[in-house]
Amino acid sequence: MLRNVRRQRSHVKPKYQNANAVRDKLLLEIAELQSKLDNIGTSPSRNNLEAVQTFKEMIYSRNELLDNLSKQKDERASFGVGCKTLQ
Repeated sequence: MLRNVRRQRSHVKPKYQNANAVRDKLLLEIAELQSKLDNIGTSPSRNNLEAVQTFKEMIYSRNELLDNLSKQKDERASFGVGCKTLQ
């Protein structure tokens, strides 16, 4: 027997209330990764080169997330979603 076939799927819908918290966390992670990258040094060992590449990729991916977050925020604002109207 099928139960609750048309239940609400809240896990699929994004929640925009915490967008600023996500942005702040991403900025903090980028700063931490950048400081770790700066601390690695410039010795040409294979492990250091792999670590440098890994940190650069992690920083790049977080920057992409930030860009996507701001684009989504702009799109929501242009459609009037999640915005408070001015009186």
